[in-house]
Amino acid sequence: MVQFNTRANEILLKLVYYGPGLSGKTTNLQSLHAMCSDQQRGEMFSVNTQEDRTLFFDLLPINLGYIYGNAIHLQIYTVPGQVQYDASRRVVLGGADGVVFVADSSEAKMQDNVDSLSNLYHNLNANRLNIKQIPFVIQYNKRDLPDAMAVGVMNRRLNFRSVPYFESVANRGTGVLDTFLSITRETVGYTFKKYHLDKKIKDFDEMLNLIESNVRSSMRELPPPQEAPLAPAVESTVLRHSNVSVADLVPGKVADAQELLEDALKSNMETARLYSELKQAKDTLEKKNEELSQLYTQLDRANQDNLKTRKYLEGLVQNIGEAVISYSPDGKILTWNMAAERIFGYSRPEIVGRNMAQLTPDNLLGELEQVAQQIGRGQVIRDMVTTRLRKGGVAFRAHITYAPVRGNDDRVLAYSALVRDMSEQQELQDQLVHSQKHEALGRLVPSLFHEVANRLTPVLLESRLLAESAMDPHQAEQASRLVKAVDSIQVLLQPLLTVLNPPSARPLPAQLNQLVQESVSLVEAKAQRQGVTLELSLDASLPETSVDPGLMVQALTNLLLNGIQAMALSPIKRLRVATRNNGQTLQVVFQDTGPALGEAQQAGLFDVATATTTEALGLPIADIIARQHGGRVSSRSQEGLGNAVLLELPVLTTPTAPPAPTSSAPPMGLKGARALVVDDEAFLLECLVDALGAWGLEVASSTRGDEAIQCLESGSFDVIVSDIRMPGLSGMDLFEWLKTNRPAMTRRILYTTGDAFDAKTREFLEASQVPYLGKPFDLKQLKQSLERLLETPVEA
Repeated sequence: MVQFNTRANEILLKLVYYGPGLSGKTTNLQSLHAMCSDQQRGEMFSVNTQEDRTLFFDLLPINLGYIYGNAIHLQIYTVPGQVQYDASRRVVLGGADGVVFVADSSEAKMQDNVDSLSNLYHNLNANRLNIKQIPFVIQYNKRDLPDAMAVGVMNRRLNFRSVPYFESVANRGTGVLDTFLSITRETVGYTFKKYHLDKKIKDFDEMLNLIESNVRSSMRELPPPQEAPLAPAVESTVLRHSNVSVADLVPGKVADAQELLEDALKSNMETARLYSELKQAKDTLEKKNEELSQLYTQLDRANQDNLKTRKYLEGLVQNIGEAVISYSPDGKILTWNMAAERIFGYSRPEIVGRNMAQLTPDNLLGELEQVAQQIGRGQVIRDMVTTRLRKGGVAFRAHITYAPVRGNDDRVLAYSALVRDMSEQQELQDQLVHSQKHEALGRLVPSLFHEVANRLTPVLLESRLLAESAMDPHQAEQASRLVKAVDSIQVLLQPLLTVLNPPSARPLPAQLNQLVQESVSLVEAKAQRQGVTLELSLDASLPETSVDPGLMVQALTNLLLNGIQAMALSPIKRLRVATRNNGQTLQVVFQDTGPALGEAQQAGLFDVATATTTEALGLPIADIIARQHGGRVSSRSQEGLGNAVLLELPVLTTPTAPPAPTSSAPPMGLKGARALVVDDEAFLLECLVDALGAWGLEVASSTRGDEAIQCLESGSFDVIVSDIRMPGLSGMDLFEWLKTNRPAMTRRILYTTGDAFDAKTREFLEASQVPYLGKPFDLKQLKQSLERLLETPVEA
């Protein structure tokens, strides 16, 4: 509380800076102390209590000068902000005349501010002080933080008395002085009014303004921190001279005045000479010290460069791919790098100091002696083919280069051996041969797939025909089972067919949200069986785009199935699907709750070569389809958040369909149309003829391209169904004949092929833009394709 010293005419007031830990209380005092002039500020003290040995209190006494006969003397304290020092805070707060509450502006520290303010209330009560009456100012410090809360919000939470408040950045000095002036004015005014001292003052407000003016005049700009200069060392020098000494000045003995004068002069001269020599020696010594300092700096720089070079060479030797070993002429191993540890299996402590013979088979010990003789003569032995032993006695084939290690006098001090493990190279060669065999086998897959597709297509068509034409219920059931079996084979082959023969995208106007919903409907049953919850968040403002609907549904379905499969072992099974438009791309996000994937697993998600099952081809196929549309598929995995797969497609305007040609003729149906079927597979040809005949078409057939041309020359047809790869005249040759002789029929030809992955075939299909069915195909696909063809005007 306020103290009146009548003898010194001094009024002593105590101000306390309070607040949570690290809010800036000590920084306020340090900045304030640095701003004060040397005449007005006292020494900054730090106090350690016995209980809180790590705690420091900062005390800053400031004399504000005489005010109407009395000197206002302020003592400014901080309290420890940590929770465990509550007893210390209570002691420091005792007798406080004014309080500055320093709040941390960080949003994360708001609760600490509230707790500290509550703690202030209880500690004031413990000291019989009333928080509603004591002079009180709030400072919102650290306003430069990126998460600093709005002052209005902090006021609502902390400033229950509506007291003056200030924003500050204490470490820069911003707001420190304003806060101090405010609490000084509030405390002096409150004290004078409390003890009725204001009645003796004519103009009380003028006195307060004078106090503020005195404080401001005693302050200066916050100086940069500087180190205090070292105090000069105290030296003493003892001068001795001859002839006359203190011992000569004894009672009863009279010293000769002339001798004393001469000795004094000699002493002064000797002192001057010694001083001159001492100064010269000092200057020379300082110069030598400066030269030595420069030499030391250069030497230190050279040592640093040498150390860097040494570390570089050591790192180079340690991390080189071959084993680098040095050993003495008597065979003791001196150095051993990391590659040597990997190749031989011995760690450096295990092998250094042992003999090189430990690494050599018994039958080759004589080889070491011959090598030592040659290297001792300064020769280098390059790429010696030999055998060495690993730890455990396992022999391996090695190439070794030996060289001498010379000293400054060019004498051979040691030997070096560069050892290359040829067993690793042999393994790589074996892997190369193995991969070449697989590559040769891979080249057989397309041809084999073509043959399988040719043979599977008639089975698929015949099974459909049997199922549609069966009259007997038992036969119908048998045909249905056959159809299911064939369909399962087609489903099994479909992913491989998509990888080997990526279908060409045929963009049409489409709404991506509808395609997502269609894909979800295809996997809902499987999701329910596995207990997976599907959540959709579709952007209703998504624009219409241009994609191949069938391919896009296939890609979306694969991505959904991938998310369901990823949660097979997860306790929480939730798959979220969202669409959005970021202005440049349309995005579909698939977020599952499955376990996070490692970096190696993520790297192989879209690589066909890493797939071990047809289900694993789902993501590569989705990526293939996305790239055909100019988009891409990417993934991200994070522990605790699951896996996210992102499908991105470019924002494309839907293509404008060409105006339909005006024609009075109604669309032509299948019944009564004339069709020419060309295929070199007799069984498939028969199935196609039966299928088209069952639909009411008049069918002519041919197994060769030249025969088909004869049929076209002798009659007219409404549609042509032709294979591409045939002996003699191929389907591509047939198309060239049509362009020249029947150009209208180039718009009415449907190709069937199981060889669309062949480069020449794909080039033809992309250049001609003719419709085609990849084998195997079913009756539904064939019928829909024929109906679309017959709807196309031949004059188009």
